[in-house]
Amino acid sequence: MNTQQMDQEQKLKKPLIFEDLLLFIGISILFLLGLLFSFLYASSMQNKQALAEKKRAEEIRKMRLADQLEAKKKLSSYGWIDKEKRIVHIPIEEAMEKVVKEEASKKPKASGVYLPGIQRPEK
Repeated sequence: MNTQQMDQEQKLKKPLIFEDLLLFIGISILFLLGLLFSFLYASSMQNKQALAEKKRAEEIRKMRLADQLEAKKKLSSYGWIDKEKRIVHIPIEEAMEKVVKEEASKKPKASGVYLPGIQRPEK
């Protein structure tokens, strides 16, 4: 073999460090870009989910406020429960006053539970 052929063989056998390094850097960049895009996608999905939850919470709050207003209106007004049976409802404040007056007019009774050693009242 002559020297020219040997030089060409050595060039072909020479390690391709530069090309290998470029390939490694390219693959690394693609991997990092994949990580970046997956992170951005996950972040955007979390934001969308948080916005949806916030919107739903606001809707629930509005429904609860409407229910509370309706209940307050009913508790502070007169109205029919059953017209045929002639049963009505009255405002809660008035109902509480009536219950207090009724209970205050009643004479308290013994509970019927007696501890040992305590005499029972006579009838």
